[in-house]
Amino acid sequence: MSAIFEGSAVALVLPMFDDESIDYEGFKRQVQRMIDGGVQALLVNGTTGETPTITIEEEFELTKIVMEMAKGTGIKVIAGAGSNDTQTALKKAKFAKEVGADAILVVSPYYNKTSQRGLINHYTYIADRVDIPMILYNVPGRTGMNIAVDTVVELAKHKNIKAMKDATDNIAYAMDVLSKTKNMDFDMYSGCDDNILPFMAAGGKGVISVLSNVYPRETEKFAQAILKGDLKLAQQMAYDLNDVSKYLFADVNPIMPKAALAKLGVCGEMVRKPLIPTTDANKKLLFDAMKAFEEKGY
Repeated sequence: MSAIFEGSAVALVLPMFDDESIDYEGFKRQVQRMIDGGVQALLVNGTTGETPTITIEEEFELTKIVMEMAKGTGIKVIAGAGSNDTQTALKKAKFAKEVGADAILVVSPYYNKTSQRGLINHYTYIADRVDIPMILYNVPGRTGMNIAVDTVVELAKHKNIKAMKDATDNIAYAMDVLSKTKNMDFDMYSGCDDNILPFMAAGGKGVISVLSNVYPRETEKFAQAILKGDLKLAQQMAYDLNDVSKYLFADVNPIMPKAALAKLGVCGEMVRKPLIPTTDANKKLLFDAMKAFEEKGY
């Protein structure tokens, strides 16, 4: 079976006004920028979309907006459907299926967490009840636990569990999963902009990217260079994007990408509490890196 997408997907930021209400028009502008920039997929309601501090009703409205804007473009829509409560995750998954999303991204339960056996039960419970391609989301830095390699292999046997977004930033872990699932109908996507080249060179099908929010066309060009085997271009772009990728995480995501988008005039930099806008020192690091990259002329 073909991959959900190959290349770059953007983990969409969620613009907000100074009173922390959602800037829906700013969100639409950003979605259109991504469509015009040629991304392969749009991820709505991911970590970068501040889902921990928005309501499920807001999530559903945002999904509907993205579905409408992506209609007829050929760009895939991936809906975030994660929760630390399995029933809430199921509700989100059912909604994504109902509105026609191409796939769901489901993070492993956080805070209350669970065991590896519990992870298998959590993901299988959802996959059994909603016939939609599922991408597992492994981000131990936020959830407090790793999805073990053997757990991934077991879950990959399910007909609806098609891929994993790996945000461990551990290439050795990615290699282990890739090698043990190489003969299965299961794909891997990087969740870390700083390892796109080694991750995809090892067999990953693409990246679910924060960087794309700022540079959609360039991130897609980078990913396609790797897929096409243009190692010279891919290496050069990896080097040239390195500082931007690094400083986009100088503060808690999505604080820095919002600062970048504010500089670009797309939206404001407001985030919902407990997140707060970043410091001038962090902005200087990022903006200097952006300027240096833009001077490369990609």
